[in-house]
This record gives sequence, C-alpha cells and structure tokens, in this order.
Amino acid sequence: MFSNRKTFSILGTLALLGVTGLRAQAPATPVPAAPVPAAETVPDLPALQAAARAAEEKLPSPVVLPQTYFDLSPVQRDRWRKYLPQTLLKLTRRERVQIVVLGDAILDGVTSEAGVDPMLKSFAGVFAKKLASQFYYTGGVRIVRPGGKLRDKDSKVMGPEILIQPVQTSSIMSAASALSTLGFQGLPDLVLLAQGLEDGLAGVSAADVAVAFRSLLDTARGKHLEVIVAGPVPQAAEPEEASLACTRGPSCVLREASIREGVIFSDMGDLSRLLEAPAGAKGADQIFPALMQQYQSLLNSPSSQGPMTPTTAMHAEMGRILYQDVMQGAPAVSWEISAATATLAGQGQMTLEFLLANTRREPLALTVLPLVPAGLKPKDTNPEFQLNAGAKQTVKLSYAITDTRELPLVDGRMRLPVLVVAGKQSRIEDIVVTLRPFSIAWNARVAFNQEAEFSPELEIENSAGTGLSVAWESEWAGKKQAGKLALDAGNSELLKLALPLPSEGQNQFRRVLPLKLALSSNGGRQIFDRDVELTRNMGLKESVKLSAADAQESAVTLRADADSMKLFLTLDLTGVSLVDDSSGKAFELLLNIDARSYGERLTPGATAALRISGKAADGDLEVSPIAPWAFGSGYAAVFDPKEIQAALTSSAGGGRRLTISLPKSYLYRHEWALGNGNSQLGLNVRFSGGGRDYFLTRSRRQGDDAESLSVLELTDKPTLRWTVRVD
Repeated sequence: MFSNRKTFSILGTLALLGVTGLRAQAPATPVPAAPVPAAETVPDLPALQAAARAAEEKLPSPVVLPQTYFDLSPVQRDRWRKYLPQTLLKLTRRERVQIVVLGDAILDGVTSEAGVDPMLKSFAGVFAKKLASQFYYTGGVRIVRPGGKLRDKDSKVMGPEILIQPVQTSSIMSAASALSTLGFQGLPDLVLLAQGLEDGLAGVSAADVAVAFRSLLDTARGKHLEVIVAGPVPQAAEPEEASLACTRGPSCVLREASIREGVIFSDMGDLSRLLEAPAGAKGADQIFPALMQQYQSLLNSPSSQGPMTPTTAMHAEMGRILYQDVMQGAPAVSWEISAATATLAGQGQMTLEFLLANTRREPLALTVLPLVPAGLKPKDTNPEFQLNAGAKQTVKLSYAITDTRELPLVDGRMRLPVLVVAGKQSRIEDIVVTLRPFSIAWNARVAFNQEAEFSPELEIENSAGTGLSVAWESEWAGKKQAGKLALDAGNSELLKLALPLPSEGQNQFRRVLPLKLALSSNGGRQIFDRDVELTRNMGLKESVKLSAADAQESAVTLRADADSMKLFLTLDLTGVSLVDDSSGKAFELLLNIDARSYGERLTPGATAALRISGKAADGDLEVSPIAPWAFGSGYAAVFDPKEIQAALTSSAGGGRRLTISLPKSYLYRHEWALGNGNSQLGLNVRFSGGGRDYFLTRSRRQGDDAESLSVLELTDKPTLRWTVRVD
C-alpha cells in the first residue's frame, strides 16, 4: 500500500513527462515581428466634454416614480407629532386605526350605489381613503355599523384597514354621551367631531356649544383618544346673506376652543377651497350671486324642515379639505384681518372696524360683504377696496341692532361673520371682538328649583380703555330696579340683579316673561333685553296643560304617576282629530327624561328623546330604538323598546287617551324616593298630531339638552319651585 502523499508525487511526475513528450512532437510556430508603435495622440478637454454630452443624450430618460407611501415631509411629520402622535405611530406601523365619526346632518346627502354604505363616499370616507393610500400598501377603508347590511368596503383587499364608525346625533350637546356609549363599543383611536350644522340652525348659544365641546374633549382624553374637529358647512337658502351666517357661530366657537386645546380644526365651509369667483364678475352685485349659484350646486335642496346637506361631490371636496388640513394646515389667502373693534353708536346702532391688509406682492381688488347674523342688520356700505402690495386699509361696517335677544353676544364678545372676496378666492372670516364701551355677559342662564327670586348674574365689563361710569335700569314682571357702577379700565363687576318669582303658580305651569335691561354711559344707551322662561315643578297625579305652538288654546293635558316599579305618563287628547298621513302615522310623541341622581341633574348633560308614534286607530304604539344615553349622561345600557308599553285608547264619550309606562329598572341611576320633593326627573313632552304641535316646555336650547327640561317631583305634594331659563 502506498501513502496518499507518495501516490500524488508519482502521478505528478508522470503528468509532467507526458506534457514534455507532446511538446516535442508539435511543429514549430513562427513568431510574428513586433509592431512599430504609432505616434501617441491625446484628446483635449473640450473634445472629452462633447463626447460625454453626446453619450448622455443617447441614454434613455430616467423615470422617477412618485412616492405614495410614507413620504411625509419634515414639516408634515412635525405636525403629526404635535397633534396626532399616537395615530401617526399606528399608521407608520401599518396597524389598524379606528375612527369614531360623531356628526349631525353633515353626514347626510351622499348618493351611492345600491347596497353600498354611503359613508364610503362621505367626507369622512374620502378622508380615510386618502390616509390609507398615504400609509398602507393594501387594506383600505371599512365602515363599522352594528347589524349593518350594506357593503362596508369598496373592494375586499386584504391588509391593514382604517375603520370608520359613524355615530349620528342632532346636537353637539349629546356628542360626549354618544361617544362614551356607542363610540366606546369598539377600540377607537381617533375621534372626528363634525357637529354644529343643526345647532347653528337651531340658534344654540355659543356658550352651550363651548360647554358641550369641553365635555366631549374630556370624554375622549379620558380614554387617551386623539381628536379632530370638522366645522359645519354654511347654508345657502334665501336670503343667502343670512343663511350663510347661521352656522358660523358654532364654527367660530369650535375653532377657538380647538386652538386653545391643541386640536386640529378643519373648516368644512372654507369657500376658498370650494369655489372660484368668476373672472368676468365685477362688483358685489355680480360676484355674490355668482358665488352663491356655485355653492348651491354643491348642496342638496332642503327637506320641509331639514338643513341643506352636502352633495356627493361636495363630500369629496370636504374630504380633500380635511386631509389637507390634517397633513399641512389650511392654506393662506391673499389678505389678513387684524385690530378689530365693535362699538355701540347710539341705541340700536353698532359699528365694526378692522384693518384689512394685502399680503401679496401685487395690487389686489377686494370685496367685503358683511353677513347677517341673528339680531343684526348691516347698513349700506362701500364693499369695494383697492390695495397696493403690502398695503393696509381700515374697513368700517355699520349695523342696526334689530333684536338684542338674538345678538351673537356671548361672554361679552361679538362674533361677526364677513365674506371677503379677492380675485378667485373667497372666505368667510369670523371676527371675534369685545363690544365697546361696555359689554355684558349672562353668567347664570339656567337654574332649577328656584323659590323666591332668581339672579342671572349679569357681568358688566368696561371695554373703553378708561374709567367708566355705567348706569343701569331693569324691569321684570312690573318691578323696576336701577343703579350705577363705577368701573376702572378693563375691569368688570357682577350685577346681582334679583328677579322675584311668582308666589303662586297652580293655575299656570309655564310662562315667558321679558326682562328689560338698559345700560347707559357718556350719553350712550343700549338695551339688552332677554326672554325668561319659567316652568313650575310639577308633581304626581297632577294634570298639566301642554302649551300649543300656535299660541292658541291647548287641547292636550299631561299627568304623571309612579309606583315602586314603573313611571306612568298619560296624555288626554281632548279635541285632537287624528288622521293617518301618507306614511300611515297620525301622530308622534317625543319624550325626554333626565333620570340622573339629584346632584348630577343640576349639572349640564344630555338625554335622547324616546320617539313614539302610531296610527289614528286604537292600539299599541311603535317605540323607536332607544339610545344608550336616553335617560341622561352616564347611562350606557341596551334598552329594549318592547319594555316600554304605549297605547292609544278611546273612551265611551269619544275622548282619546295616550298612555305610556316605563320600568323603573331602566332609570337605574336615579334614587327613586317616592314622596320626596327632591327626588326629581327632568321632563319634557312634545306631541305632534291633528295638524298642531304641543309641548311641556320650550326654549332656544336643543331638545336633547338636559338643561332644556322641566322638573317632575316624585310626590303628589310638589313644592312651589321653578325652573328658570334665560333665552
């Protein structure tokens, strides 16, 4: 045996010998002569550059594909980190994001394919699709509706999704309750608040909107949810200059509050991104009608009593606006407004002044049109201005105060909408300014269980810049009062005006009395009148006549009874002729009950009306689905309408009676101490039938606002106390 090393050595030697033998047998190959080198030439620099350019021109043009995913600029990323850091983190990780959309009629108006959820085409759906395209490769948007049967997604593409859960209420007053019940049924990350349209049309006070928004924000942040606010769209019914102003009060308040709280606000009614002023139109008499014609084409015609809702095309534009505002904020226009003042100019007269600046580098022609908020009427003014580049000019607008009870005056400040048009741009500017030389704030607007007197706690503010002596005089229920206040510059003083309440009230449940108030200083005088609604606390076994909306004699009475198990309500419909309409219904009853405990019921909150309807014939009535917060803020239960018994019956004498019974178990947060005057329910009943409307109580507040209700004491010996509301 040979070792491997010896074997490889012998094989290597044999191979070398074989190669040598082969070379010896091969014929000799002639070696060519070496070439003679040619003279060396070096190209100059211009020639090299020309050759490089020629070669570059022959190359194909590069195709740069635009990035559609995760291409946030540094500015955009900083904006997301400031306002929506949690949502940004989930989107960049391509995780599921759920958005609760709390809206009113602004969610309506979309026309979509049969069987497809219209929310996919709404502004919220358009906004969510743009987010999904920005941050997700696949997935898309899905609509979440409990028990929904419509197609909830455009295409069934797998991947991370943005979920939209719509929750619709008629007022921002119930937004917090809707969020804490229906909104919290899923696992939301973001709240999109889109309220103010119906509140603006109802004339809800800016102060009420601010309180409701604060409650909504506290509810959302209690669950560590982020919030975006979408302001209401303007209306455009005739007269357009008044209709446009209806929703600007809530919009302005929501914008101010959002800025203070570090929340993104998007103005869905930003005309600068919805309309283009026609180039050929000149003068306000041509520009304004042309703009209104464009805007009206983006709105659906209103129903008999409903608002004008956005069309599908308008929803698409609103979704684009919302996306732009979230990504980078609203674009600037070519003007700025500053240094605004509002001054009383004799009784019933007011002037608004502000600086209007051209922010462009070229001359600008501007048209300034004051809109018509409730309580004011603009006077004739010159609306046309020519401003050079960077120039400023003082604009002065005059108003007549037509009704101080409806003035856009809250906390001593006026909110005045003005439409500005420059070139193709137009925008409604909401000018917020303190009224001069003095202003007034009504700090106590609602009070329950008042006995001898009520104080609205009027705060008189000196806004003149110097010391001021203010004389005041009031008249209430035939009683006159007067006095004087000495106010230093910038100071205010509380005028504890005492309004005596009726000492008897068994014969009249509800009354509305005018409060006349006038302030005078330095020869100037201004009236600040208000209407005050009084409703007496009612008790069990007591028959109370409802008020008729037409101010004629009422034909409906209400009686309440209770035992340890149920609450009973009985409506006697004397003289009401019920007739079925085209839908087969003869009447509708809205019942609001605030069944929070005594201490909670004295604080702001919301209810949701029980809706009961039926035919003209005797029989059981239909009770519509019941909201989880129906009996007050803090309630969060599933209520079966079948447990509420409602029926219409006839007596032998031809009288009609509507009876309703509610189980006490549904009012589980109430102490239910029968015979105790402080065991109370907030209550309102609204009945529509026989061509007339009736109500137990009615004010300028929304019907679901807990502070709009009267008081039912769970005793047959009620106290002589009053609910007082300043309208």
